[in-house]
Amino acid sequence: MSESIEASELQDVIQGEDKVLIDVREKNELEETGFVPGAEHYPMSDFENAISSLDKDKTYYVMCRSGKRSEKVQHHLLDNGYKALNVEGGILAYDGPLDTF
Repeated sequence: MSESIEASELQDVIQGEDKVLIDVREKNELEETGFVPGAEHYPMSDFENAISSLDKDKTYYVMCRSGKRSEKVQHHLLDNGYKALNVEGGILAYDGPLDTF
């Protein structure tokens, strides 16, 4: 079963060592809009190469621009034995602090 959270809930839920926020947007998108502080960047275009470095004991919150690509990555993670939630609305719905390059 796939679960999701609203982007507005993100800051409340990603506290702790066992929770990781993954941003799957491409680098140029992060440069345009900024990114959530502490997010790990794994572009969707190269995600297959990154998945082996992830820890199955952690819970991953997956974010993109609007929530569509992150939902695909979330399902890929779930299909491979990881715990993952989609961030609904993505960076467009997120209203917290942002970092930039």
